[in-house]
Amino acid sequence: MSNNKKRKIDVPLIPCSWIGCGLMFPNDWELNGHIETHLETLKPHTNGNYNCVWGACSFSTACITEIQRHIYYHGYYNGLLVHGKNELEANPSIPKCNAVPRECDKIPDLHNDFRCEWVDCNRTFISIVEFQDHIVQHASFEYEIQKSPDDERPKIQCNWNFCKKQMDNKYRLIEHIRTHSNKKQVACYHCGELFRTKTTLFDHLRRQPENNTQKYQCAQCSKYFATEKLLRSHMLKHVNCFKCTMCDMTCSSASALATHVRYRHLKEKPFKCVECEYRCVRESDLNQHVQLVHSQEVHRCEESGCTYAVKTFQALRKHFFEVHKNTTFIYLCHCCEKSFKNGKSLSVHLIKKHDFQLPSGHRRFTYRIDENGFYRLETTRIESLEVTEQILTPTTFEVSEITEDSNSYEIVSLTNAQDAERILVSNDRGEARPAGEVLISLPSLD
Repeated sequence: MSNNKKRKIDVPLIPCSWIGCGLMFPNDWELNGHIETHLETLKPHTNGNYNCVWGACSFSTACITEIQRHIYYHGYYNGLLVHGKNELEANPSIPKCNAVPRECDKIPDLHNDFRCEWVDCNRTFISIVEFQDHIVQHASFEYEIQKSPDDERPKIQCNWNFCKKQMDNKYRLIEHIRTHSNKKQVACYHCGELFRTKTTLFDHLRRQPENNTQKYQCAQCSKYFATEKLLRSHMLKHVNCFKCTMCDMTCSSASALATHVRYRHLKEKPFKCVECEYRCVRESDLNQHVQLVHSQEVHRCEESGCTYAVKTFQALRKHFFEVHKNTTFIYLCHCCEKSFKNGKSLSVHLIKKHDFQLPSGHRRFTYRIDENGFYRLETTRIESLEVTEQILTPTTFEVSEITEDSNSYEIVSLTNAQDAERILVSNDRGEARPAGEVLISLPSLD
């Protein structure tokens, strides 16, 4: 007679690491309630500060609310560590972590309470566990409000501030809303890093140099990866999924597009130098300006007998490789094999000698290092099908409609823009050629 009973799954217990306690709890919610009883007994030190009494933590603050927020997070972190350890024990084929082992819990700076940004809510929480539970309740209540008897599969809308994304059901909404609250599921028991899913934990372990089997290679940049999933995730960085609505510039990420807009289309320069009239877009630009123009600080070569000094680290790095490592950065023209010391000189050469034009919307050419160590012109660009449609049609698409889930991409020649050949490439697993394996040969310029 067959046994149809499901195997009982042992729930890992979470310890309370309050000094002198050590009780175990089946979930972080019960541990959170237990920590609350400990906090009722917490007294300030003679200097007026509240010292953390969780394990070997040395955190100290004068604010009673901040120490409560901090210790509640310790309990939450303990639960993530236990779940991470349990996942690795259940999957012995996953390699071990080789990163620097954690010496203590990695608790972020928590100067403010956790705030729910659901429309018309704005509640705040000292405990991250209570905060995470609260937003899940929003998702459940929203489902009950929005569903209708006539609709078997209603779309559920997220009402987090500035997010109107619709999901197929309340379970997908719960998973989605956790991205707003930065909910984590597991932590690496060895190094302490936090992860949203066990899959990303496993990727963290597989991609480490000691564990990387280098079985999968990117056709665009020749980097190696341990799994096909990591390779596919990496290849999205080569796909321009976002297009500027004010020009034909395309980018691989929303942050890159935002940077482009700020520098190329917005006139606002909020940061001003206190010593001259220089203004810039970002604080990092201002710091670089001060270092180059107004600071007397220099970077000196540390090689024995070398007196070379320069104001920028980039110039010092170039000096080190060229002079002491005998490694010169060489840019080669792919048309005539003429060499240059920098990409700017090669760009001028390509435009003047070979009549190349900059890609529409782009301010410079892009160069990639080849298998021989030379920098050459990147002669292909991968764009999502949605981006290509925006370029070819006058219709303006909202950036929010462009996603990284596209199954089709186009590889576009960067030169001779008017006659550029466009090849549609499917990223479907069933197709013979995944994105990145088709290259466009530029026409001969002889």
